[in-house]
Amino acid sequence: MARRRSTREDGAVLVLALVFMIIIALVMLAAVTFTGNGLLNTSNLLKQQSLEYRSAGAVEVAIQTVRYTDTTFGGANPTSCFGNGSPTVQIGLAGPQNPPVYVTCSTVPHSQLPANTGVSREINVYSCGSAGCSSSNYTVWATVDFVDGTTCSTTSLGTCGQTESIKSWLVHNANT
Repeated sequence: MARRRSTREDGAVLVLALVFMIIIALVMLAAVTFTGNGLLNTSNLLKQQSLEYRSAGAVEVAIQTVRYTDTTFGGANPTSCFGNGSPTVQIGLAGPQNPPVYVTCSTVPHSQLPANTGVSREINVYSCGSAGCSSSNYTVWATVDFVDGTTCSTTSLGTCGQTESIKSWLVHNANT
């Protein structure tokens, strides 16, 4: 029997197969990592949008709650707009998917109201995902002016909030 001569290319196919398998594995790893990051970013964006939408809705509720009240909460110093005297209220129930939104409402002193505009009241409404909403920590901040009728009082709320004007509406820090 004749002995075959060994060529140096016998193991080349095995090496090429291993190189291709490693390259395909690295490409698949990059694709899976990219997909995972995309899913995480999507989840975080949805949480931020949810907080922003819930905060905007809570500010709207607070504005309409304050609009048809009497003017006695204004006074000389900034005070709470809410009838219970608390500067902050929780809107929404606590849950894992939709945590509550907190709204802080404060009045602007009468001496700082815009002159010659007929504005009776001005409020600042801050909404955020924690109990400490303020001008430095908010998701939505609205400044609203109200013009009340002459018969707006604690006994007759019929002409309170005849006109509402949103002076500014700011969205910021939509982080959970």
